Amino acid sequence: MVDSASLQFVIPYAFEAMQKVDVARLAALSDPELRLLLPCLVRMALCAPADQSNAWAQDKKLILRLLSGVEAVNSIVALLSVDFHALEQDARKEQHLRHKAGGSNSESILVSQLQHGLTLEFEHSDPLRRLRLALSELLAIMNKVADSNGEFFLKSSELFESPVYLEEVADVLCILQILCNSNHSAWQNVICG
Repeated sequence: MVDSASLQFVIPYAFEAMQKVDVARLAALSDPELRLLLPCLVRMALCAPADQSNAWAQDKKLILRLLSGVEAVNSIVALLSVDFHALEQDARKEQHLRHKAGGSNSESILVSQLQHGLTLEFEHSDPLRRLRLALSELLAIMNKVADSNGEFFLKSSELFESPVYLEEVADVLCILQILCNSNHSAWQNVICG
């Protein structure tokens, strides 16, 4: 079994199992190996499949069985249940505001005034607010990169650098990446370049 503290990347075996939707191989993964794939697996289990075959129905049952004992699944389901259309519209406004303000973080469409630090706010937030906080931070970094003219810079991020919230932040970023790779072309323009 792989120690979750040392497991930072999806192992090739798990990646290939996911790519081929090899549910038997996915079922053989350890909990830390499976944890890295949870957002994708949860989305796979929730979305209506293009494949209506009996084989896929059986595979989906096995995926649901895999997910049933994992505590983090409920929070991922909640993240996947938000209104992504409204979030995308606010992200566009945020991008425009940041571009207009020259990258200043003084105003934000996505995040109103923070009561506490960014990480504490993330901890105490509902799923939509978590997505908004991470997206706002991501857009700030992307804006900084765009304004850097290829020069090296260091941009610290309280939220992205916190080991306490690493798994939850990774789930949020994974869901945003899933949006980029899906048919949501509007999201591709917002956060995918």
